[in-house]
Amino acid sequence: MTTNLRTPTSTPTGNGASPPGRFELEPPPEGPARTRRPEITLGVMVVAIFALAGAWFYSSASDADAVLALRNPVDRGHIITNTDLVVVGVATEDQLNTLSREQASAIIGQIAMTDLSAGTLVSADLFAARASIAEGNGVVGLALDPGEYPTLALRPGDLVRVVETPRQGEPTGAEIVLVEVAEVVDVAAIGVQNQLFVSLSMTTAEADAVAAADSQDRVRLIQVAGD
Repeated sequence: MTTNLRTPTSTPTGNGASPPGRFELEPPPEGPARTRRPEITLGVMVVAIFALAGAWFYSSASDADAVLALRNPVDRGHIITNTDLVVVGVATEDQLNTLSREQASAIIGQIAMTDLSAGTLVSADLFAARASIAEGNGVVGLALDPGEYPTLALRPGDLVRVVETPRQGEPTGAEIVLVEVAEVVDVAAIGVQNQLFVSLSMTTAEADAVAAADSQDRVRLIQVAGD
C-alpha cells in the first residue's frame, strides 16, 4: 500500500518567515484486492487429501471378504446351529481356510471336534458330521496323541480294539480291553502335533466305560482286521 504525502504551498508570515509546512495524508489509490493464492492452494490440498483418504477407506472395506466366524465360545461335541455363527469381514492377501456365508449349511448340524473360542474363523476341518447311531449304540469322540492311535492313515470304517492302559505304578501289560471291536465313524486332524480326533461307534455300556477311561487319558486304540 502506497501513501502519498502532499506538502501544501507555504504562505509567508508577517515577519517574512514561512510557517512550517503541513503534511496531509492522501488515501492509497484504489486497485484490485490482493490475491490470496497461498490460502486457496492450501484449501485445495486439504480437500484432495480427505478425498484420497475416503477413497482408500472405501477401497479397503470393499476388498474385505465376508466369512463365517463363531459368535460365541463352543465346547467340544457341541452341535453347531445358526445362532453360533456370525459373518465378519476379513481383508488379507493370504490364503485362509474359511467358509463364506453361502457355505454355512456345510457345518450346521455338525459337531465341534475341540473347544473353540468366540471369533474363531470357521473352517470345515474344525467340525465333523454327526454319525447315524443305531438303537442301543453310542458314539465316543477321543482326542488322541501319537502313540494312542495305530496309524495316521486311520479312516472311517476301520475297526479298532479299545484298551485301557495301566495307571501310573501298575505293571506294563496290565491293559484292560474295554471294547473288543469298535468301528471308526470319523477321523480328523487337530492341533499341530499329529493329534487325531477319532469318533468310535460301540454299545452304550462300552461307550460309558471308554469315556471314563478317556477322562483319565488312559485310552489306546489297536487296529484289527474286519471279517
